[in-house]
Amino acid sequence: MALLLKLAILPALLALAWADFPIDADFLSDIVDTRNDDDVKYRLPESLDPVHCEIEITPHFDATADRPAFSFDGIVTINVIAKEDGINSLILQENVREIGAITVTEENGRLIDLNPSSPFERLTEYQFLKINLRSGVTLSKNGKYTIRIEYVGHMNETPLSRGMFRGSYVGKDGKTHWYAATHLQPTHSRQLFPSFDEPGFKSTFKIIVNRPANFADTHSNMYAESRSEPINGLVKEVFYTTPRMSAYLVTIHISDEFTIIADNGDAKRPYRILARPDAANQGQYALEVGPPLTKWLEEYLGKPYYEMAENMKNDQIASPFWASGATENWGLVTYRELRLLYEEGETNVVDKMSIGTITAHELGHKWFGNLVTARWWDNVWINEGYASYFEYFAMDAVDKSMDLADQFNIMYTQSALATDSSASTRALQHTVNTPTQVSGHFSGISYSKGAALLNMLKHFLGENTFKKSLNYYLDEMKYEYANPDDVFRGFARAVQEDGALTQFTNVNITDFLSDWVYEPGYPVINVDINMNTGNIYIEQERFFTTTGSSNQVWPLPLTYTSASSPDWSNTRASHVMTSKSYNITKTPAHEWTIFNVKQNGYYRVNYDTHNWELIAEALQKDVNAIHYLNRAQIVDDVFALMRSGRMTHALGFQILDFLKKDVSYYSWYPAISGFNWLRNRFLHLPDVLAEFDEILYKYLDAAVTDLGYEAADSNEPLTRTLNRFYVMSFACNIGHEGCVQHATQKYTEMVNGGKVDPNIRRHVYCSGLRQGSLAQWKVLQVLYLASNNQADEVVKLRGLGCTSDDQAVKEYLEMVLTDAVKAQDRVNAFTYLYMGDRGNAQKALQFIKTNHNQIREAVVGSVRFNTVLANLAAYTDEEGLQDMESWLEENKDSIPEYSVGVSAVASARANMAWGTQNADSILKAARGSAAMVLPTALLLIASLFALLMK
Repeated sequence: MALLLKLAILPALLALAWADFPIDADFLSDIVDTRNDDDVKYRLPESLDPVHCEIEITPHFDATADRPAFSFDGIVTINVIAKEDGINSLILQENVREIGAITVTEENGRLIDLNPSSPFERLTEYQFLKINLRSGVTLSKNGKYTIRIEYVGHMNETPLSRGMFRGSYVGKDGKTHWYAATHLQPTHSRQLFPSFDEPGFKSTFKIIVNRPANFADTHSNMYAESRSEPINGLVKEVFYTTPRMSAYLVTIHISDEFTIIADNGDAKRPYRILARPDAANQGQYALEVGPPLTKWLEEYLGKPYYEMAENMKNDQIASPFWASGATENWGLVTYRELRLLYEEGETNVVDKMSIGTITAHELGHKWFGNLVTARWWDNVWINEGYASYFEYFAMDAVDKSMDLADQFNIMYTQSALATDSSASTRALQHTVNTPTQVSGHFSGISYSKGAALLNMLKHFLGENTFKKSLNYYLDEMKYEYANPDDVFRGFARAVQEDGALTQFTNVNITDFLSDWVYEPGYPVINVDINMNTGNIYIEQERFFTTTGSSNQVWPLPLTYTSASSPDWSNTRASHVMTSKSYNITKTPAHEWTIFNVKQNGYYRVNYDTHNWELIAEALQKDVNAIHYLNRAQIVDDVFALMRSGRMTHALGFQILDFLKKDVSYYSWYPAISGFNWLRNRFLHLPDVLAEFDEILYKYLDAAVTDLGYEAADSNEPLTRTLNRFYVMSFACNIGHEGCVQHATQKYTEMVNGGKVDPNIRRHVYCSGLRQGSLAQWKVLQVLYLASNNQADEVVKLRGLGCTSDDQAVKEYLEMVLTDAVKAQDRVNAFTYLYMGDRGNAQKALQFIKTNHNQIREAVVGSVRFNTVLANLAAYTDEEGLQDMESWLEENKDSIPEYSVGVSAVASARANMAWGTQNADSILKAARGSAAMVLPTALLLIASLFALLMK
């Protein structure tokens, strides 16, 4: 799944930019990471092997005499093989409304007697269905049996509850159109049908749907094999049998009018885009990228997609309501609309880019996740890490203009480094058992660290060996489940055949991978260079942003280059560090040296002070003297090193001073993140924040001047458009006069009937409304409610949250609790309001205190209400924190999220304390950064002169 972060604080925070929030990953991890040794009770016994499953669904959108509206009847028939003798009870997972008749038969059709007094038990705590055989009756090892269960299910009200849910939209005809869709990953197949709802259990599936005769054709994993004539107002649709797959990949979409909006017309290699008909003009871009992505992945991975099963199709469907970005169901990938539908003139480049990358991610899952599946969710990185890797590198292969191979560093590697630096971070392999724990493991670690590890391996081993290892793994494990050892085995075979590590006698690829998979965190290497002798002494230690200790040593492929002969093209390691300390000798020279060329290694670098000063001097003379990816690395590392106390603020800002001359997207993306992190700790210190912002204006001048305020034409490089998008959003947010004036002017033009280019809408809407009137807010609200493109709709919702007008804030909060805001967007909607204007947090607090029960229901449960409270605390001043704390204490017995709220208040105060403690040092360093950057030659001359004068 793309961008799938489902638990506690993580879902909404990571749907936005990390840097936008003054809250630390340490706090988030402490909330979500709870585990009990007894949790293994949630796992199924492995005594039965499901071979084939037939599911028949009859939906009820309207109430009948014996069924409520939005329910469905189900019949599931599962063919199983007993893996041991003496089985007297059969255990499945279920979380449906009612269980009806159950039968168990032998292969010859003979009924097996069930316990007459207790034929089955519903163990709701563990979501188990236990079928009890009559006393003395047992199954025989290798015997084949059939379980048939009749049941009644429920269409959940929102996609956030997963399973089968109901969605709706108002069409151009003014009518409400209902649909039912399934979202079963990771533990929600049991809501659709009693099942073996764990990824390691694989079956083939036959799906049958009895849908209303007035509805459009149903869509599922496979094409329809047959459709009957209407009988009693229903059409019976029987679909071809799926490939052997895990139950979470089953998908069904039942609607009255969804249709094919784009089709490549290729009968042998079909690719179609499906959506509500009102989005008919929004599928072309998705169609442009999907077929070449599929072909490239087939060729790279050596397994043709359309040969994975008979009658294989490759549909992509846009759902107005969806809990995640997208989900990789075989044959019918489902996307949230903004992740698949592009409308010229309405969708910005960030969302357009995500359509390409997320399509690549989901198509990558056809091999990694569908064809071969992680045995259990403790190793979800086996699915998600690979898909995230191909998200960028497959899309880069089919469209070089996006520079996605380079963007991978700032989007995934640096994101992983930020997430993985807390004391409570988790390893790629992390024990999970309960459904809540499983959902929590779909995190930045599984996605971004998994992908970053794969990228490091590609550069370490060479792409040919890397590619071969994937081919071996897929060929050996196809249609089965896998553990990390299976991944390791593919790498070991490829490495041995290619002799990829013959020069590194101290490296065993299996041990190398084990350290990275089973250990949490990552190292920082401390580099001390003796420029007189050329000796480089390196020491590694685990990197923590705050406190922590570890003796872990990682195997590190080391790359480096120096000023005398810089080489930015060679990313193959010249050394592998497998111990705590390591020595390298290079030619003696008084010059800068940079490690981790193009940041393809998963580690941070800290140099001795003099080498940092030489780097700072070089960047002052010519920012292009150092490759833009290593400038991005330097920016990201410097902020992290200052934050962790490994680097003084004075030295950090001395290095960062080059940003005043650099206009590169790759430098500014991490710079904005780092500056925001600092600003967010000064929110309670208005004078400090104002002075810091004044300093930041000088950093921004060159970039703002170079980019200009107006959106450029479509011919400029994508990264330049992206740079303007993020730089102007940041500049306007901190009050940059030129940016704010331009944005306000554009907003006024829009109020008077003009149109704002989608690539500058985010900051234009926000700046325009910060000081705007209620009437101006209502103009954008009308446009929001009328929007027909979900990406544009979310941008407008974000803009509406920037108002500071009391009445507009009131109406905004009330709107969030209505159908005007989709359930999947409501948590973010609260955060947009806090971010839009700091005074809004206090207003939102009063609303939340009065309406917390309705809000909890609207955002679907305590898990997401935790996020509402945590973000509220992060944006609230001390007076508001005291108010929030008093409310929590007074209502601790009626607010399930009490402990999270109290922890959020404590975290907010800790951030304030950090800001207060460090404000003077940071301001002094930021003010004096330019003065401190002197050419090294002048420093040496000054030192010699001082000696002569003694």
